[in-house]
Amino acid sequence: MDNEEISKKPSEMSPEELPGVRAFEDEFTRGFLQSTEETRPGYYLFLSGTGKYEMDFPAGGVVGENSYALKEEDYEGISIGVDNYNGTGSYIKLNYDSLDETGREDTILDMINHQFNGELEFDKFTFGNSILYLSYFEDDETYYGYAGFLQNEVENGGIEIIYETECFAGKEECEGIKAESKDMMKQQIESIQFTLQSDESE
Repeated sequence: MDNEEISKKPSEMSPEELPGVRAFEDEFTRGFLQSTEETRPGYYLFLSGTGKYEMDFPAGGVVGENSYALKEEDYEGISIGVDNYNGTGSYIKLNYDSLDETGREDTILDMINHQFNGELEFDKFTFGNSILYLSYFEDDETYYGYAGFLQNEVENGGIEIIYETECFAGKEECEGIKAESKDMMKQQIESIQFTLQSDESE
């Protein structure tokens, strides 16, 4: 394999060169994926349309083209539907805003919490160049998820995150799947990283 083949992005490849999974079968989704190499089993590198963040993208995921919104590098709204291949389906909603800055986190978290009738309790995690505020929620054994906010600590910019999962199996089976699903969702959220685009070199 020559260097040109190695450097080709999935959007430039022919169908027979691509992994046979849902994420690569969808043309719009394929435009965000950076490589056919897995970042970890079942996930591929995704770069947002703003270029401001990247994350692991599930093989069973598809970006909703009709609900996608982009305003240059300032704002991006992404909706992702995921077939998890384990009897569950997920919906991920990400809203990036370049105006979000440190010091406004409480206001943003209050707005997110309002969508959940004030029932969220956020934990705070630090990841390299960002701070993640995350809360778990559930209605019953078959519907649960995470809501949160990721704030860039190096420059302005933040991402509102809502990640919902619904289990379609029987209630007892769903109870067994839930712990695995929660771990999967949390790992997915923790994979979101801001790209550092400083003009400074060295």
